[in-house]
Amino acid sequence: MRYTFMVLVVIAVVGLLGIPLSDPRFLYTAIILECVYIVLAVLALKTVMGKGKKKNKKGMAMMVTIPSITIASIVIVANTLSTTHLRIMVSLTPLYNALILIVGGYVLQILLIISSLYEYREMMRLADLNVK
Repeated sequence: MRYTFMVLVVIAVVGLLGIPLSDPRFLYTAIILECVYIVLAVLALKTVMGKGKKKNKKGMAMMVTIPSITIASIVIVANTLSTTHLRIMVSLTPLYNALILIVGGYVLQILLIISSLYEYREMMRLADLNVK
């Protein structure tokens, strides 16, 4: 869960850097999305730090893993379907916006999906070991 936590923190930081650049019509949506990433990061940190019972730890890990995969997938699809985002990323104009979109909207989201799938696989492997 350490990797997922680190990726969530970096996504939140990059998102906070990108919020001032966003379209004012979507300001509240961007703020809510960043709050979701922060909440997921806090839950991941609690899981890493080992707070709570072992049974609860698996539940908390699932509460981070499944939403992380879902939200990252939605962000990637939404960025791909947005013609404005595509135009900014292809033309690299303005450069700062394009970098924030590429790094925060694709690279970090893919890292979040990979780290979440890794954590999910580890949870299932440990659950299989406990059953045997």
